[in-house]
Amino acid sequence: MLAALFLSLALCAAADDLVLDKRGEHFRLLTAAEQKSDKQIKSEVKGLQVLMRKNVAGVFATCKLVLFADMVDFETADARCKNFSIGTYHRNFGNLATVNDGEKNLHIQLLLRMAYPQPVPKRWGNWVGEQWSWAGLRKIHNNTGTAWQKPYNVDDWAWHDGSTPGGYHSWMYRMPDQRHLRKGRLGCKEVGGCFQNQMRVNHAGKWDDTFKYKKHPYTCDYQGRYILSNDPSHWSDAKRKCEDAGLVIAKVHTQEELNEMMVAAEYFLGKREEGNKIWNNTNWFWIGGNDFTVGEGNWTWADGEPLPTDWALPWMHPWRTPNPDNAAFRGNGTENVLSMSKWGQWDDSFGSERRRNFACMCPDHTIEAGGDDWRSEDADYKEEV
Repeated sequence: MLAALFLSLALCAAADDLVLDKRGEHFRLLTAAEQKSDKQIKSEVKGLQVLMRKNVAGVFATCKLVLFADMVDFETADARCKNFSIGTYHRNFGNLATVNDGEKNLHIQLLLRMAYPQPVPKRWGNWVGEQWSWAGLRKIHNNTGTAWQKPYNVDDWAWHDGSTPGGYHSWMYRMPDQRHLRKGRLGCKEVGGCFQNQMRVNHAGKWDDTFKYKKHPYTCDYQGRYILSNDPSHWSDAKRKCEDAGLVIAKVHTQEELNEMMVAAEYFLGKREEGNKIWNNTNWFWIGGNDFTVGEGNWTWADGEPLPTDWALPWMHPWRTPNPDNAAFRGNGTENVLSMSKWGQWDDSFGSERRRNFACMCPDHTIEAGGDDWRSEDADYKEEV
């Protein structure tokens, strides 16, 4: 698991220039729903920054991409993304980000600025490692020589599924330049030398070809439905913060979704604290269940949808009355909202008395448990010279 990184986030910094690219095209930030206005997009940018302002795990996500703040080389990034399979349901591999449109390019900019919000001093130049993120584009044909010898050909480059960049790209001026290094120079350890056959994206959304031994944060495609916040809040505030970011407070409909939530909690919030008491707040977070939307004793999600009845809900059964027990708290009301532990247990709790981390959900998530695998059977890169 990733080492904890204590990263402060600038709440509204650069929100305005994250919503439009230089051509003035409008890109929706979080969901695959209808086009949103600039005002909505800016609001969601700020909302997502609020969700992740107290992030300690170094994991930052939108509903399309997830960025890991660890600085690693390309091959390490590629291997970690392949092992990052949240939301794939029995599909046992993920991939480095496929940045095949302006929207995803915008997401990487946002996530990089969340992970490393402090501007790099100009005297350090534009090539500082944390200003860039690895993405999944690789050169798979004509891998030797320089750009001057072999001009850029879109068909030489491919994403994890073999598709080429097509009509969308965001290369820096005069890139890719396909620079070559001899073995022993500037970190190159490859027999025959090193070539710039990998792609990285910077804070401004510009692409550059570079050597695979360089170290940067990395971005994977995100197939999951949940984004968790390490910002302890009352239940009603948690619900509002999810909505401010264009999300909804989380629902869990099946055992597979419960399993996904448990894995997501470990990534976003850190491993469960085995040494702490089961009721320690670090081991619990809010999800969207409650029994006040419809009425006392009628448990629904925040939008009024009833909790599922076709599987055994994982209510915790402690030494006292089985849950939900609707206990009272010092005469200040009863337990009427749903919390979940990192072990996957549910408990009714006091939403206005306790502050907890919380889980949001992408509102238009379409990958269903047990659905057809849309991925290619053979998505490995086969580099050709």
